[in-house]
Amino acid sequence: MDIRQLEAYVYTVKYRSFSLAAQKLYLSQPTVSAHICNLEKELHTQLLKRTTKTR
Repeated sequence: MDIRQLEAYVYTVKYRSFSLAAQKLYLSQPTVSAHICNLEKELHTQLLKRTTKTR
């Protein structure tokens, strides 16, 4: 587990958006996605429900 992975997860949850979290963290969206994917693999669970629909 890496602090960057946790930070990416927290920002994604906070902003409810991979791209907005990436912008706030000064990272690319694929990097944020990769951090969260790696965290999910390490924890053996899905942390976020991914959808393109907004409420």
